Amino acid sequence: MSDPHIHNRYRTIPASKMLTTLGESLERIKAQDGATDGDLGAVLGKSDDTAARYRTGLAEMPVVAFLRGCREWDGRFANDVLALVGMRLAPIDGSAACDGRSAIKVLGALIGKKAEALEDGVITDDEVDDMWPEIEAVSAHIDRLRSERAQRMRRIGQS
Repeated sequence: MSDPHIHNRYRTIPASKMLTTLGESLERIKAQDGATDGDLGAVLGKSDDTAARYRTGLAEMPVVAFLRGCREWDGRFANDVLALVGMRLAPIDGSAACDGRSAIKVLGALIGKKAEALEDGVITDDEVDDMWPEIEAVSAHIDRLRSERAQRMRRIGQS
């Protein structure tokens, strides 16, 4: 059986799909930021011609350029391509405090939107898009908690 839905996590993802997906992210960043290929290239440490090849999915990006893009544009740049392999990029920001009130507020909003979306038993793509700001905010709170725990565990291990 070669149905890709049976063992979705272990499916082969063509390199062309990865390059196209990363290129689409660069295209979106270019449009959202009003940037040029020269601007993209400056961030990536590459020429404008090379940045244009990345943006159009015609060239493979070296790891240093990829990491520079991750540092500059965070998940806007990397999350779509990383999602192809079941991952996502999240900044480690242990210095940002988790405000309990804002966490409760955003969790409440997310639960409310999800409950409303589930009234018909199905969550549509549009409903997920509507929930996305709350999903990202909850994710940021969780990532901060993970970071704080990791820092605490490192301190314990060092003592």
